[in-house]
Amino acid sequence: MKIVFFGAGSMAEALISGWVHSPTLPPLSLYVTNKSDHATLKRLEATYDTGCVVDHPESVETADYVVLAMKPKDVKDAFPAIQPQISAHTTVISVIAGIDLELLEAAFPGQAIIRAMPNTSATIGKSATVLSTNNLVSANTLEFVTQLFEAIGTVAVMPDDQMHAVTAVSGSGPAYVYYVTELLQQAAKEQGLPDEDAEALVLQTLEGAVAMLRETNEKPATLRQRVTSPGGTTEAGLRKMKQQGMETAISEGIAAAATQSHILGQAVKDVMLPSRKS
Repeated sequence: MKIVFFGAGSMAEALISGWVHSPTLPPLSLYVTNKSDHATLKRLEATYDTGCVVDHPESVETADYVVLAMKPKDVKDAFPAIQPQISAHTTVISVIAGIDLELLEAAFPGQAIIRAMPNTSATIGKSATVLSTNNLVSANTLEFVTQLFEAIGTVAVMPDDQMHAVTAVSGSGPAYVYYVTELLQQAAKEQGLPDEDAEALVLQTLEGAVAMLRETNEKPATLRQRVTSPGGTTEAGLRKMKQQGMETAISEGIAAAATQSHILGQAVKDVMLPSRKS
């Protein structure tokens, strides 16, 4: 199975790493090309034993799948250049934030198209991926692409109009967790804990809390209430966090990310599909 990546950024590398190291996938021929960064291509080739496609359209023409992984700002130039290289049998997979199926179908008419939103935890096989498809994707194709993304984590299939929210929650989600981890570790150090101990305690606490959610199948609120004794330390900490606007910050942060996903896609659509300009 031949898969060609257009774009060699963090998401492309996360997928390549996950697929190369997966014990469950059949043999894959992975190729990567990007606009100008040949040093990155050579590094990927050396690290993951991928072929590096650099301005060789014939390599793309024989691809079973192409993965669009460039930045949204590069789409308006990249799509018209890529489209003539793709064969009718090739399935297009896009992992570009904000770019919806309407735009993808206009840019690649007649192609089977799958929009995917994984996250960078794909690198270690822990991505949460959501797929949406156009009506040219066969059951067999969806099954294989689902298998691809299940090799790097969990997979759900949702309507395309939910993908902005998905991008905000799970696509950007790892960064939120890293930020909260950073803040917890910093607060622990401010309370006098040595750096190494503070970092280890926070990581283990997060791992344990996630394991509790998974293994008990309880709602987060239930587990939170269970460990929050009236007049206790946990109650005091949670009360202060709420007073300082933690709930609002998280809610509005997710909303801002979803809005930005829409803005990114609409900006490209306004250029490429001016007749449908909002």
